[in-house]
Amino acid sequence: MKKNFYKKIITDKSDSGFTIVELIVAMGLFMVLITMVSGVFLRSIRTQRAVVGLIAANSNAQLAIEQMAREMRTGSVFSISGPDDNIINFTNAKDEAVAYSWDSADKSLKRSVGGVEEKITADNVSVEKANFILLSDNSYPARITVIMKIGANNLNKGDEAFINIQTTVSSRTL
Repeated sequence: MKKNFYKKIITDKSDSGFTIVELIVAMGLFMVLITMVSGVFLRSIRTQRAVVGLIAANSNAQLAIEQMAREMRTGSVFSISGPDDNIINFTNAKDEAVAYSWDSADKSLKRSVGGVEEKITADNVSVEKANFILLSDNSYPARITVIMKIGANNLNKGDEAFINIQTTVSSRTL
């Protein structure tokens, strides 16, 4: 009985493997699956880079807005100028004339003291828009609202995303 069993295994060629058609179909399905998985993987990497860039830009913009808010809180004699209300002028606690402005060409925020202008946002931050709103009356301290639309500079065209940031600062001086 054992002899016939071994003979049957060796001589039975009809069930010994896959046909060429089955192999081609299996390889084709495998290639489609691998292509889909690699596409999802590459897209997730691009999305992760965009999120990291946007988080870094948001963090830097928050630092810039906090710097402006601290100086405005102790400032006085506020005025707004510029074509789109994008420059705020005031006198800070050190009695210096300070101006914060949005540079539309450079897409950055700038601080100017005594004619010396310096950029206060990092190179990876794209400030798409910045406005200042001044509410001032003799009966209460000046309130300044800062509105910014920011993005990250290091993103691909299709990955662009923007964040709107707004804060209102009330001056401590009357």
